[in-house]
Amino acid sequence: MPRFVTLAFTCALVSATAAQSAPTNRADAAEKSADAREKVVCKRFPRTGSLADSYRTCKTKAEWDRERDNVRQVNWASPCRSANSGTCE
Repeated sequence: MPRFVTLAFTCALVSATAAQSAPTNRADAAEKSADAREKVVCKRFPRTGSLADSYRTCKTKAEWDRERDNVRQVNWASPCRSANSGTCE
């Protein structure tokens, strides 16, 4: 019985992989954005306090770039970045 289950699972996995690798239609090409900055990018982040849980955030490339620039500006303005001071104020 376990061999039959393994064989059935393997066949299902192979058929699903073959179906996913099928060529895409031309109708899908029209849905893609012409502007690269409008492309949606999804990133996965670990959830704080959990070893296995995570969450996914999707934004356009322009939004990710804007967020990265904002974080850099905040970090640059931090008083802890000063080479002259030994402690953070």
